[in-house]
Amino acid sequence: MNQPSTTADDDRLIDFEEVSRLLGGISERTIRRLIAAGELPQPVRIRRSPRLYHSEVVAYLEQLKHKRNSKPKHPFSP
Repeated sequence: MNQPSTTADDDRLIDFEEVSRLLGGISERTIRRLIAAGELPQPVRIRRSPRLYHSEVVAYLEQLKHKRNSKPKHPFSP
């Protein structure tokens, strides 16, 4: 069977350092705050190392993008 090559990439687990890079360099503390607030999912633990699925971080970014694009523009903005 032929499966899309992006599936393997989307399902990989990434550490908080890579999550930070994907989210524009935010701190690990901010990542933990986003998790505590429910904006990012609970991490998967590999031994003691917390990891997130790449696809879930990308979905979070898409959600932010959708929120930004769906906001009505201010009537006085250019």
